[in-house]
Amino acid sequence: MTIDLQTLKCGECGSSVLQRAGLNQYTCAHCGSMSVVEDDVSDRLERVLEQVKNEAGRRLAIEQSARSKSMARMIALGAAAVVVLVTGFFGVMAYVIDRNQPPGTYRPGGASTAQRTIPSEGLKLEARQVLVGNGSSAKPQLLVIARNETGTALERPNVKAIFFDRDSRIGENSESVPIGTLMPGETVPVLIKLPGDGPPTRQELQVDALSAPYWKIEGPPLQFTRVRLVQQDGETWLFGRLVNARKDEMALVGIEVLVTLYDSAGTVIGFGRGFSQASEIRPGERSAAEVRIERLGDRKVPVAAWDYRIDYNLTAGAQQVRNRVLSSNRVIRTTGAPEALPPSPQMSSQALLADVAGR
Repeated sequence: MTIDLQTLKCGECGSSVLQRAGLNQYTCAHCGSMSVVEDDVSDRLERVLEQVKNEAGRRLAIEQSARSKSMARMIALGAAAVVVLVTGFFGVMAYVIDRNQPPGTYRPGGASTAQRTIPSEGLKLEARQVLVGNGSSAKPQLLVIARNETGTALERPNVKAIFFDRDSRIGENSESVPIGTLMPGETVPVLIKLPGDGPPTRQELQVDALSAPYWKIEGPPLQFTRVRLVQQDGETWLFGRLVNARKDEMALVGIEVLVTLYDSAGTVIGFGRGFSQASEIRPGERSAAEVRIERLGDRKVPVAAWDYRIDYNLTAGAQQVRNRVLSSNRVIRTTGAPEALPPSPQMSSQALLADVAGR
């Protein structure tokens, strides 16, 4: 409530020079007498109560907000703890189930996961030095023949050779097998370069940790619908046609081809690795593969037989998860030498694989 002091006068001497001495009390600066000013007490009391009520409401809102934030934090921590417990429980259960099931056990959805660690003793190795290249550019390398006797499919094993000159260690090199999956009972050649500090007198072979393909399914072997092994101008090539004849929506991806040449005694005299021209072959589509084959040793030794195997994956859907297809009896062997083509012209895979039916 506003009070206009100019309207107040001392009741004793009439002076208007008053000084506030207390609530509604004023002292005259001239005569020193005390004056009391009356106002609306109920109005002042109502305003005081309103201020008290507003302050109490503000403090209550602050306390409620703090309690709400604390409760939200407690709920979030509780939910996180539940998620951790549930995840850990199912992880332990999945581990226990995997431990009690044989490798390759199927899960709902068709794909399977397997125990990936496999004893390295199951990969048998034999080695000999061979010349690689033609003429004066030919250089010796170590040819390792690896055979999978683990009883399970292997994910691209890696072989290391440690070279010695008598008792002195002069170097080491390693190389993985030239195919994504090595099936049980299969044999593959591996070429490892020799060290540059002179020819070794011996070598020790080691196998890196072996593992099985993680996402895998069983399926039929993929074969060429038309294939030709040709020799032209001193080089050997394999040309093959690939067709996705599946009736579902699964596409063929990650296609690798390994071709191996043998002499009349069954000794490996050449091999090569190639890929399909198309990175993905959908149902009803086709593609081709071209594989250049490196001859080993004496190039004049005739080819008596050859084989090929195809490694591939299946994928479908937006996530594009690849499942490695494990196929037994996938090595396709043919007896005979490559077709001899005239030195020129160089023919494309389309021309070499064309046939009368135009398939």
